[in-house]
Amino acid sequence: MVTNHYQFFFILCIGFYYLIDKTEESIRPRYMETIEESLNDTTHVLSAIVEEEIKKNPNERFQLPSLVKRLFQKPFQNVRKRSFEAKIYSLLKTNADIQIYVTDSKGIVIFDSEDFREGLDYSKYNDVYLTLKGKYGVRSSKMFDSEKEGALFIASPIHYQNEIIGVLTVIKPKIGVIPFIEEAKNKFWRISLLVASSIAIVFTILAYISFRPIIRLSQYVISLRNQEKKPFPKLGIKELNDLGKEVDQLVSELEGKKYVESYVQTLTHEIKSPLSSILASVELIESHPNEIHRLSKTMEAEAKRIQSLIDQLLELSSLEGKKSIELDDQINLVPFLEGVIHRFEIELERKNLRVKKNFPNDVFQIKGNESYLKMAIENILRNAIEFANPKDQITIQLELIGQSHTKLIVSDEGQSIPNFALAKVTEKFFSLPRPSDKRKSSGLGLSIVKEILDLHQAEFTIRNLDPKGVEVSIQFQNF
Repeated sequence: MVTNHYQFFFILCIGFYYLIDKTEESIRPRYMETIEESLNDTTHVLSAIVEEEIKKNPNERFQLPSLVKRLFQKPFQNVRKRSFEAKIYSLLKTNADIQIYVTDSKGIVIFDSEDFREGLDYSKYNDVYLTLKGKYGVRSSKMFDSEKEGALFIASPIHYQNEIIGVLTVIKPKIGVIPFIEEAKNKFWRISLLVASSIAIVFTILAYISFRPIIRLSQYVISLRNQEKKPFPKLGIKELNDLGKEVDQLVSELEGKKYVESYVQTLTHEIKSPLSSILASVELIESHPNEIHRLSKTMEAEAKRIQSLIDQLLELSSLEGKKSIELDDQINLVPFLEGVIHRFEIELERKNLRVKKNFPNDVFQIKGNESYLKMAIENILRNAIEFANPKDQITIQLELIGQSHTKLIVSDEGQSIPNFALAKVTEKFFSLPRPSDKRKSSGLGLSIVKEILDLHQAEFTIRNLDPKGVEVSIQFQNF
């Protein structure tokens, strides 16, 4: 969906560029049209002045060359000499570049403000030719061969009693218009780029606002599929929020059904062995009453095993049902770990195990749930004790990883974990035989540890040491 929207944005950009490119191309003809319209007014005003003089003295029509020279020669000579500064928008104009010439009824130039066209036959040029035909006379052409841009020639007729007796043409060199056109183009591109940038920023913001909840929901659904512990995100859009909660509810119901089926099967399998042992002990008591003390101890041990299994299952199911827990306890890990180690003093003495504590700093502060975290660390330390050999050393150390993480490492010198089992030790009901009596545990301890650490958003790793032993590391975020 995000890709499709960016494709749409890309197409929109191409369309926008095409639009402004075509608009930029139209600036020049629009400017020329404006200039042409002004020149058209100017030439009609000038021809009207000539006509008014002829009306005053009709004989002037026979001396048209002298009349137009009298009217226009000195004013144009004067304007060419005039110096001025006119700030027209951002451009400075310092001289007038407008020109005129007048032809008679045959198209012969009888007056030229620049004094080089007089006597030339312009009857074939469109401005003169069309005007003499009673049409609108205009042309765009070069005045000199060296010119690049040329000029606009706009003509109007000089009438006497509905007869065209001459043509007056106003000339505007394009070189005087080009700076305005270029400035207009540059300004247009600046504004267009500003508008395009604004549209891009607004589109990006809107896309971020629109797509962020969708991305969050997608990531949450992926986390559900991967069975990760993540709280339901804040989406901000009611419809998406409702959809996400419905998906969450559906997944929870499907997982709950599968979860119950799995637990019933596993619990039945795990309880079968201790129950068989209890039933066998009951039968032996009837036939061997003198063994009642030993058999009752066996029955008690198996019953406690079942009780422990049920307690752990209930604890694990409670943890698995949580997507988040309160992590409001400020935990100083040094005294916290001292308390956990003290809890196992008897077991440590019984196996003659040494504990080496490596706490280089008195303050290793994290936020978490103290009761759950204590349960997890106790399970890890219990495993280290059970798999250690007599007189082995268990090392517990703390490290600061930059400013953002704290690492707790628990290592022992006992037997290594077989390679095939390394990826399975945190799975429910997977257990390895203890070196002391070759018996297996419930296989729930490390599953509980993993669930608790996932809820703490901590990184949990287990690896073998060389030449023997196991290292368990937990990396906490420093909130």
